[in-house]
Amino acid sequence: MKKLITLSTSILMGLTTYAQPPEGHGPNLVPNPDFEKLQGKAPADDVDGSGVFRYNMVNWESPTKTTPDVKIALPSQIKQAAKKGIKLDKPHSGYKMTAILTHNPESERSDTYREYMQVKLDKATIKNEEYYFEFWVCRARLSKFVSNNIGIVLSPTRLREDSWEPLTDIKPDFNYGEVINAKGREWVRISGIIKSPNRCEYMILGNFFGNDETKMVEAPDEGTKTVDEAYYRNSYYLIDDVMLCRAVQPAPEPEPEPEPEPEPEPEIAVGTVIQLDRVFFETAKWDLLEESNEQLGELIELLEKYPSMEIEIHGHTDSRGGDSYNQRLSENRTRSVYEYLVEYGIDESRLKYIGFGEEKPIGDNETIEGRQMNRRVEFTVTRLDAENTKVEHSNEVKPYTDRD
Repeated sequence: MKKLITLSTSILMGLTTYAQPPEGHGPNLVPNPDFEKLQGKAPADDVDGSGVFRYNMVNWESPTKTTPDVKIALPSQIKQAAKKGIKLDKPHSGYKMTAILTHNPESERSDTYREYMQVKLDKATIKNEEYYFEFWVCRARLSKFVSNNIGIVLSPTRLREDSWEPLTDIKPDFNYGEVINAKGREWVRISGIIKSPNRCEYMILGNFFGNDETKMVEAPDEGTKTVDEAYYRNSYYLIDDVMLCRAVQPAPEPEPEPEPEPEPEPEIAVGTVIQLDRVFFETAKWDLLEESNEQLGELIELLEKYPSMEIEIHGHTDSRGGDSYNQRLSENRTRSVYEYLVEYGIDESRLKYIGFGEEKPIGDNETIEGRQMNRRVEFTVTRLDAENTKVEHSNEVKPYTDRD
């Protein structure tokens, strides 16, 4: 039997330094990826930085009449504000960053107001080749709302629309569909692999979905504004360190190495808890992804090896979302695992499934790493012939507290 217990990480946060292409990948095709290069003299009385973006930003432009902004934060300014108890917007790296509106329901220009940024790549992408992308996002200090849907589009040609209307008729090559920074401001890395649909010379970043598919919620008041400042009644995000590079190429076949000694099988007994850390679901859904088949196959092998074994499948979530939503999500995910096992021949009398929602955290829900630990599916052995008993296991996990 293959080993069921493995270490699986998928961390959105990273070091607060300018990210480099992953080892083995090609160079970053995005010029001026950290927005540090400006040219010319900034327009007078440019309060929000939209003029700097339009007239001074190197390589980047807006594909519509909308006005992304440039934010400049010098260390001296940040330090002076901190002395007054104000946390200014701080770039992910360097001294500059851009900012775009992903939804502005009160705009007089369009009831679906969006802002976009477009850049001509240093080198056109190759059709059907895979590319690694990455960009960093953070809710702006004065943004009263947060939303979902920030994505990228690869385009063969330069887009130039002499209109305020959004680009919602374009299907993005990637879209991040979760609400960003709903509980607090922090730089989040959004990254992944996409396949270039054509030979593409341009990349556009923004929200490519309409109001019906865009969720906007009020963010908590963090007390970061001064008395004479007002919150923006829209979702307004800072963007920094954008990357697109050709994905890693296959390495030459290595010389065959001696096969390692087989790893000992995990000890199985009543009460054993094994985490299914290679079982994956669609975001906010309970449909099993194909990548889950390998570990579920290992579980089936284990149950076939021990025909008397009975298990309980337990599902847990982090604290984001309402209690009833999290409870339903955890129950549905464990039921999906249960139905998969039954479909592949495991007698349903040997299986139970329970969803605990957010009740039993093992990590700090205030951090990304802790929330990842809390989103888990695991199973507990409740019966084995060797024990000759059946136990009701309550999944007693010591909850996370600040005193731990």
